Formats: sequence, structure tokens, C-alpha cells
Amino acid sequence: MDKLLIEASWEVANKVGGIYTVIKTKAPYIQRIFSENYFLLGPHLPNVSYLEFSEISPPEIFQEAIEEAEKMGVKVHYGEWLINSKPKCFLVDYSHYLEKVNALKYELWANYRIDSLRTGDDYNHPIAWSKASALFLKILGEKLKGIPKVLHLQEWLSGAIILFEELPFITIFTTHATVLGRTLSESGVNIWDILSSIQPDKEAYNYKVEAKHMVEKMAAKKAHFFTTISNVLKNEAETILEKKVDFVLPNGIDVSRFGTIEEISYMHSKNREIIKDFVLYFFSPFYKVELKKSLFYFISGRKEIRNKGIDIFIRSLGELNKRLTEKDPTIFAFIFVPSDNLGPNPIILNNLNIYRNLEEKIEGLIPEIKSRLVHFLIHKEKIQEETIFTQEEFLEIQQLMKQIQKDKEVPLSTHLLKKDDEILALLKIVKLFNKPEDRVKVIYYPIYLRPGDGFLNLSYEDAISGMHLGVFPSLYEPWGYTPLETSLAGVITVTSDLTGFSDYLKSMAEFNKEYPGIYVVQRKGKRDIETVDELTNIMLGIAKLPRSLRVQNKLEARRLASLCSWDNLIKNYIDLYSAAFQKYESSL
Repeated sequence: MDKLLIEASWEVANKVGGIYTVIKTKAPYIQRIFSENYFLLGPHLPNVSYLEFSEISPPEIFQEAIEEAEKMGVKVHYGEWLINSKPKCFLVDYSHYLEKVNALKYELWANYRIDSLRTGDDYNHPIAWSKASALFLKILGEKLKGIPKVLHLQEWLSGAIILFEELPFITIFTTHATVLGRTLSESGVNIWDILSSIQPDKEAYNYKVEAKHMVEKMAAKKAHFFTTISNVLKNEAETILEKKVDFVLPNGIDVSRFGTIEEISYMHSKNREIIKDFVLYFFSPFYKVELKKSLFYFISGRKEIRNKGIDIFIRSLGELNKRLTEKDPTIFAFIFVPSDNLGPNPIILNNLNIYRNLEEKIEGLIPEIKSRLVHFLIHKEKIQEETIFTQEEFLEIQQLMKQIQKDKEVPLSTHLLKKDDEILALLKIVKLFNKPEDRVKVIYYPIYLRPGDGFLNLSYEDAISGMHLGVFPSLYEPWGYTPLETSLAGVITVTSDLTGFSDYLKSMAEFNKEYPGIYVVQRKGKRDIETVDELTNIMLGIAKLPRSLRVQNKLEARRLASLCSWDNLIKNYIDLYSAAFQKYESSL
């Protein structure tokens, strides 16, 4: 081994958020460059790790360090992360130090004045893991003297590693979103209005995130290199964390996993029909829906109402409902946002199963019905309901149909929701009730999409491929994987000017005015009412587009998003790591 690169993250083999996607999709590209010199480090979580991690015997070069760490209460599991490229990783069991977390909090207070009196498990676990990881890395570093070593830390959750121990590594700290920026934004504060006058430490206390904020701030200051994922975040981070950013590392994606244009077109047609069937079954017990002229819009992401622009999307749907005429398509708007719920709506689930049973019944009768129809046509006999089906068949169908149930009101969600659900409240405020006369009809889907979920029965990727428009008018989105993935799936996309994704695209390409593919709504310096109006106009315009222009938009969305391929963006990491290893050499 002539060099060592270790990337540490709470999301190694542990899917929590977008950083998981960054590391998972980037790993094969880093492996091509560093080969057997690249390793990942994450937490060992017994109920999670077994799904994504396969333990193997560590090489001799690591065995001694692992054994020595275990004597200090740190059990290190070595093995492969079960993704396509199978990168080697260390998963650190931190349970011994979780029992001593109050002592660790005092240590951070004594050394850095990090106040953690108001913290809970979401802070305690990463801190305990950081301490255990720091001890292991210190031992490992001492065992590998003379070998150039770089440690890349992702987010505050791993940033505390370098606060606990002085490590013989050149260190890099990357923030993907500042703790304070995300918190302020979700609380309704437009950070761009106050960024020039903000007092970060004071505001962190005001919003009760002082411990995480100070860990993040100290890690940024102590690391040899401080990096962010976009220029949008760079400006925010330099102010809030009071440290100059050394490198900007835009998030890339593996374009090849989204298939060719031909494959995307096929998947759109196939999954669109599945979505149409679901919509038909969802609404049919209440009234007839016209699907020949309909479009499917959607939003997805974490339930951050303000940050993700869910509030803007719903308000715009309310306005769109007023502006659409009978000549325009009906818009079916899906809200794919996991939320607390009381389980599936039994009426909807019952009706879906009945309709699917009916479909299977008819499917089985089709050969016989076809034969009967041919007979009637040849003999010029009158075709009637009772002649198409036998009396027995017709009774079976009637018995199925009698099992259909319905409430007094048309449901807004696939699941039963708590009365204080924010999204449900917003839908009611803008008077979206799924009435027969509504031109916009909503389906709130408060669970993670997956095959076999009982409703769409599609993965997230398959579901979005059948859509016509993805809408993500984020107020706070330092990068924006969701609009990027949507665009790559060949779906027309709306994002905002406050995402790192749109900022990067603007620096790389000109947007086509006739069919931009990716539409960018203005949020910086704009009032919500202005953004709602702009988004409503965009959604209305797309509803009125002829099919040929919608196809052009889909192709353009795919082209623009392809600029974010890791094939293009991995060079930023190569430059960073080259600078880090050069710094290591010059420090000897």
C-alpha cells in the first residue's frame, strides 16, 4: 500500500438521506483511481448493517490495529459494502462509548466549548461513534507510519472524529447543508434575507441546534481542507461556519443506471398505464374520471414543508385548479412524502383489490368473450350485456361489484392520517377536496414507494418514470438529487434558483427557451405569492403543451441532467485528493 484514502460518513451502508446516494454512486469512480487504497468508514448498526454489509477477514496490514482497538472497547467490523462495486469498509461498533456519552460531551465542552445540554439520541449516537472511530483511526495511523494518509469526513456527524483525537492524516471536511441554515429555513426564515447580518452562534442557541452547529463549525475550522457541494452552499457556509471554502464538489450521478432514451420511453409508457389503472380504481367508486386526457404531476422528498417547497407546490395546485378549463387535461398530482400515518385506508385498499380481482376475472374470460363476439358479428346477432356474459359469469361480476365501499367524501390520501397532518391541512386550505368538478385531483402517498405496497406497487424509480412533471420548488436545497434523478428519468422537471443543481446547470449550459426541459422558479428575493404565481404559470403551460413539445422537453431535461454525470464531476474530487496528498508530502 503506497497511500491510504478513508472516507467517513454516518451513511456508509446506512441509508438515511442524500449523502448515502453521493457516496454510493461516487465510490466506483474513486475505486478506479485509488484501487485497493480506498476505504469507507461508517457505523455498525446491527439492525441495519446486516442488510448492506458482508464481513470478511481483514488484511494483515489492518489486523493488528483492529485487535488493539478492541482492547479499548472499539470493535471494528471489516468487510464489503454490498453495492455493485463492493468497496471495502470499516464499520465501527460504538456501543461501549454510547454508555459514556456524557463524558464525551464534557470532553467537547472542555476543549471546544460545545454546549450539548439540550441534545438527544440524534446527537449522542454520532458523537459516540465519532469517539470510537477516532480511537481506531489513531491506532491505524500510527501502525501505517510513512504511508501518505487522507481522511475525508462527510457532515457534522463524522466531523467530531477530528475533535476527539489528533490524527496522523490530512483531513477534509465536507458539509452538504449547514445545520443552522437548514433549521432556519424550515422554521420559515429566508436565510438569504438575513445572511449578511446573521450572528450564527446566537441563532443556533435560539433554535436549539447549538451542539450540532458547533461540532460542524469546529470541524470545518480544524480540517486541513473545507469543502461544500455547491456555490449556493459555499456562500452560506463561509458566513455561518466562519471558514473559507477550499473546494466545491458538485454531486454527480451514475447516468447509466437510468437507461437509454428508448428504454426510458418504454418504461414511461408501461408505468403510465399502471398509474392510470391505480387512479381509475382510486376514484371510480365515487365518480367517473376521464384519463384519456390527463397528466400526472408529482413532488417527493422528506417532509420538510418549507425547505422542500411542498407548501408552494400545494398552493400552486390550488391556483392551477382555478385556471384549468374543461378543454385542458385533468391533472392528477401525487405527493410522495413519507409521513406519520395510521395505516392504509381500508376502504381504498378493499376497492383496489376488488377492481384487480375484477380485472383478473375479465382477463380470464377474454378468449371466450372474443369467441362469442365473433359469433355474434358473423351471424349479425344483437350484442347485449347478457349475451356477452353467461348468467353465472354476470352474477360473479355483480357479487364483486357489490363489495365496493365508499365514504361520504372522496379520500385525499392512500392512508389514514392524523388530524394535525400539515400536508392535509394545506390541501384543505387551498380547497383541493377531489370533487368531481376539480380539474386538479390529489393523491397524498405518505409511505415510501415499493413493489407490493398494496397501492401503486411500484418502486420510486418506476413510479416517477410514468409521470409527466416533477415539481421541486425548494427554499433550501444545497444540491438537489431529487430533481436531478427526475430529469435523468426523462421527466420534465421544475426546480428553484436556490438549489445547487440549478446553479451548476446555469454555469454549464444555456437553457432552451422553447423547451427548457428543466424549469427554474425564482425564490431568492421573491415573496411566496410571487413564486406561487410563477409556478402556477409553468404548470399551466405544461398542461397546455402539445405532445410533441412535451417530448422535446423530456429529451432536453435528460440532456441537461447528463451534465451532472460522475464522469464529468469526479475530476473535482481528483483535484481535491491530489492537493491533500501533496499537503501530506510537504508536511513531512
